[in-house]
Amino acid sequence: MKNLSSITRFLFDNHGVRGEILRLDEPCAQMLKGRNYPKCVRTMMSELAASAVLFAATLKDGSEVMVQIRGGQDSPIKYALVNIRGDLSFYGSAQLKEDTPCPDDLSFGNLTGQGSVLVLTIFPADDPKNKWQGIVSVDSKSIAATLEGYFKNSQQLPTTFFIWSDDQNRSSAGIMLQVIPEIAGNQESLEHLSILTSTMTEKEIMTLSPAECLGRLFAHEQVRVFPPKTPSFRCICSRERCEKALSSLAPSALDSLIADHGTSMTCQHCGHTYIFSQKDLEDLRVKNNQ
Repeated sequence: MKNLSSITRFLFDNHGVRGEILRLDEPCAQMLKGRNYPKCVRTMMSELAASAVLFAATLKDGSEVMVQIRGGQDSPIKYALVNIRGDLSFYGSAQLKEDTPCPDDLSFGNLTGQGSVLVLTIFPADDPKNKWQGIVSVDSKSIAATLEGYFKNSQQLPTTFFIWSDDQNRSSAGIMLQVIPEIAGNQESLEHLSILTSTMTEKEIMTLSPAECLGRLFAHEQVRVFPPKTPSFRCICSRERCEKALSSLAPSALDSLIADHGTSMTCQHCGHTYIFSQKDLEDLRVKNNQ
């Protein structure tokens, strides 16, 4: 799969509005690789990844962000989350309830269920332990509508989101438009530019370059385009982290795994499996005893 992933910031010289245009190819496919999600969950995860990148791009301090949907009582999902770092690398996963069916064609509203919430958590780059969290009800229409409600009601910063997903190619894309505060007429400008953006089709956003998309949408506007950045998929898991977890086991538990001739650990986010042979565990026991 050719990776054309990028996020590009743009400004309007004749409007009090800024924007971001995003394409996620390979990173989105990597996040979904090996995951046996129903189609509706794959779509939600693809759109959630696009939302996380667009949201993180609004931050200027390199903070880490987690965007999470917590399913309602009647939802087939427990949660879906994407965690994104300041360098725009991300990972994510969803967990389904074992006792609730999840057909491929569930609508977004039925997938998330009544009482579901979207949680935005920001871990400041200069003080990650002092996190900030915002919680809003999920709009049954879409993730885009949910984020628009968050920025309108929680941030008082009118913003529009347009998010697309291509399940066949495991890719997603998005455009975000946001008012620049204290510029006269910015709300009217946002409405005008949002109407123009709504004419973008999934085929166009998935096949045209960002410059071509912006040129098609805003041919009669004064648009300044900045150098693109490249989002990437990078999970938090590693063999070292697994070894650390195994080292924290009680000696009797580690001996039991050795007696079973080894063990394996599978990352809940990316599905990668780390295998530890009997000898690996014996070496780890020796290291713990030193």
